[in-house]
Amino acid sequence: MPGALHRAITPAVILLTQALSSPSAAATSPGTAVIIFLDFSGSIQSGERARYQREIETLILPSLSAGDRLLMAPIHDKTLTEFRPLVQVILPAKPEFSGWRDNVLTYKRRVKEVEMRVLDLKAKVKTEVAGVMGKRYSSPYTDIFSSLLIAQKLFHDEPRRKVLVLMSDMIEDTPEYNFEKIAWSPSAVEKLLVELEAKALIPELLGVCVYVSGASAKSAALAEDIARFWEGYFRRTGADMQPSRYAHVLLHWPPSTSCRSE
Repeated sequence: MPGALHRAITPAVILLTQALSSPSAAATSPGTAVIIFLDFSGSIQSGERARYQREIETLILPSLSAGDRLLMAPIHDKTLTEFRPLVQVILPAKPEFSGWRDNVLTYKRRVKEVEMRVLDLKAKVKTEVAGVMGKRYSSPYTDIFSSLLIAQKLFHDEPRRKVLVLMSDMIEDTPEYNFEKIAWSPSAVEKLLVELEAKALIPELLGVCVYVSGASAKSAALAEDIARFWEGYFRRTGADMQPSRYAHVLLHWPPSTSCRSE
């Protein structure tokens, strides 16, 4: 009789535990950290900046949800020495549900409050983005390498899925490196990558999902050469950078579940 009672109670306990863990039986997602670097060099025209703004407002912002983080920063001639975010926000996380302590109706009300707070913050960020894009920034150089070193620091110990968006023509233009003056070839690419590695200019971006919007150049041949360089560069960083996400516009957004930290 005791054994039969035990067998009857055990399934009941399991069912009760499952019920009390609802409506959030699965572990809460840690969210996504999206870091956007915007090119504010003189080579980027107002039309390009307007398109960057549209992509942020119509693609990136709507894709953010509770628990996500967004940070925007400039690419210019003082990226490394005078780094300062233009816009940043951490959206409140969705509350976890525990049937042992939470009333379902109370929990749903808390979730609704978080959802409203998220909408308010996203509306505020949209206003801030418009303000940033409306200002007339103009830098004489484009220091993308330094931006990527900063990205490594920003993603350090980040528990969320890591996504990096570079809104730039991807033409490095500094006194040290000018992509428009390099005689590109496979050997030139390899030589430059080795040199950058020796100078500690290739960061560790393991598990970072990378997007490029705005890639362009004076000729199709130059654009292809620069794209091949960045493909090799990001391969060395450990980032997840697929050619399909390197384009003149933001493609394949939002990131698929396969583009994530392992």
